[in-house]
Amino acid sequence: MRTCFLIVLLFCLESSLQAQNYFVKDSVKIKEKFLKTVYFRTMPLGIYTGAGYLKDRITQNIEIGKTFGMIDVGLALGQTALRKDTLGNGKNFLEAKITMDICQYGIFSNEMTIGAGEVFNSQNFLMLEISYTIYAQFWKRCGMGIVTGYIDYSGNTTDASHNMFGLFLRYGLLRPENGGLINIGRMARHMHH
Repeated sequence: MRTCFLIVLLFCLESSLQAQNYFVKDSVKIKEKFLKTVYFRTMPLGIYTGAGYLKDRITQNIEIGKTFGMIDVGLALGQTALRKDTLGNGKNFLEAKITMDICQYGIFSNEMTIGAGEVFNSQNFLMLEISYTIYAQFWKRCGMGIVTGYIDYSGNTTDASHNMFGLFLRYGLLRPENGGLINIGRMARHMHH
């Protein structure tokens, strides 16, 4: 089931990217517009609150997705800890995320994320997330921020819930005060007189 899901997902992404190559409008390729709104987000350091060894409480991920105005839709691949637990449960996960820009003030924004995914080879395979960020766009296409959130891992007979704090970096187009994107490249209409 998991393998089928991944194959279908990769096929859809690959087909979407191939379709971008065939359409041209006003000599501007749709592929260029598509790639212009792609973003990358990484959380190199996230830590769960509570007791435990540090290796068991650090989480990391990298996310890629597409921005639609003030909403980011992406897939994150990561690990729930730096090592497997004592029961041998897996630590790698794949999560679909939707992040919405809630508030924008100058270079600072507040975002809310909801996500759902799977932790591979784990008793607590279902992963649900709700988190909030404070993000600052310090550079032209790059910014950094802090994230705090709640992640729930559940399975058929067990579950675990964690509060999490972390640091993240995002690469993508900037947002203005209204939360939309700057410079998404609207196609200009040429008028002939």
